[in-house]
Amino acid sequence: MKIFDKIKLISPDFVGMLTPEGINGEITNNFYTFRKKDIEMLIYFNDFYMVTSLDIKSINYLLEKDTENFSKSQDEIDYTKFVEAIKNLNKEYKLNKLLMSIEKELAALLKCDGTSTLLYNTAKNVLNFFVISGKASGKIETIDVPIEGSIAGYIFKNDRSYIFNDIESTPFHFKQTDKKSGFHTYNIIGTTLRYHSIPVGVVEAVNKKNGFSDIDLEILETFAIIMSNKLLNSKLYEDMSRLSKDVILSFASAIDLRDKYTHMHSQNVTAYSVSIAKEMGYDDNFTDTIEIASLIHDIGKIGIPDEILNKKDKLTEEEFSIIKSHTTLGAEILSDVDLINSQILNGPLEHHEKLDGTGYPYGKKDDQISDIGKILSVADIYDALTTERPYKKAWNREDAISFLRKDQDIKHSKKVIDALESFLSKI
Repeated sequence: MKIFDKIKLISPDFVGMLTPEGINGEITNNFYTFRKKDIEMLIYFNDFYMVTSLDIKSINYLLEKDTENFSKSQDEIDYTKFVEAIKNLNKEYKLNKLLMSIEKELAALLKCDGTSTLLYNTAKNVLNFFVISGKASGKIETIDVPIEGSIAGYIFKNDRSYIFNDIESTPFHFKQTDKKSGFHTYNIIGTTLRYHSIPVGVVEAVNKKNGFSDIDLEILETFAIIMSNKLLNSKLYEDMSRLSKDVILSFASAIDLRDKYTHMHSQNVTAYSVSIAKEMGYDDNFTDTIEIASLIHDIGKIGIPDEILNKKDKLTEEEFSIIKSHTTLGAEILSDVDLINSQILNGPLEHHEKLDGTGYPYGKKDDQISDIGKILSVADIYDALTTERPYKKAWNREDAISFLRKDQDIKHSKKVIDALESFLSKI
């Protein structure tokens, strides 16, 4: 694999490279100057990409090594699996899933018995297993691995990569892990994980027939760079996600407080929607999306006058039309917010749509309505029925479900109602 392709794997926004020998890739307005020995080169990124210090360090690391080609042999690296593994990792933002993915990918790629990720515990000054693949999984997670007197600690302390193909002659092998797991370690390869430039953990692979090679080490280091980048990105993502949800929740609560009849409605609908989605087997990305979509589903009510929103008497036809506009108004308000994508916008737009086309604002039918819209419409009605209002008492669970069942697969999805009932039966 040529250096251009390796940099592309490490930094997907890298698009080109200019050296005295010529151009590789494409040139944009966004570039950074690198120097490898006596050769000056310009590394080009996508125009709107902000080059990070980690990008610079990662690319410099690659340029310092002899990385023009991987010396691939039949017994060592499956290049196709390597590229596929990197692509999979670049799709994942959540830290725990990222590390779980890398364990599986590395073990298969290196053809070894197992891999592990250890993170530094600052309070105890030890390393703790975070994710483990292979036979030791589920047996050694609670062990504190010391910095002094362990191979992982040695790698971490020296902030370097090492191959130990003869464990028996290594004086600082920490044998407690083998003793507890019943797993015999005879060779190890490892390197450090970094958050910015600070070591925060270690990635190890163990037990490869005929020992680990320099090629294996290079593969492990490549994964470690991506993991380090993801450690940073996932932390930023989680912090931003948490902050964004807090802001959205504040807005949703403010909307609920304006409508004195529906206090806590948005949070209730969110709890039901997320629970339904989990019951139906949707993944974390979908449940994260529907969580935000549910929180902001009624945000358009901010544009509805109080005298209409809180009117006790029956609404006139004109007033009801104004109330119905909260769906499109909500989507319009949120359409320019970066965090809000088209899936999330289905929350405010579709929570009053019905399978038979009798809903609003667009009268969508059946599969024209997104899964988010189908789930939200059921959660919205269920909360409205089971919450006490000045003009009605709260319905009990059975009556509310029976009401929804009358229109199942006519106005509301039977699968969604089944999932709601299944969830409720567990609480």
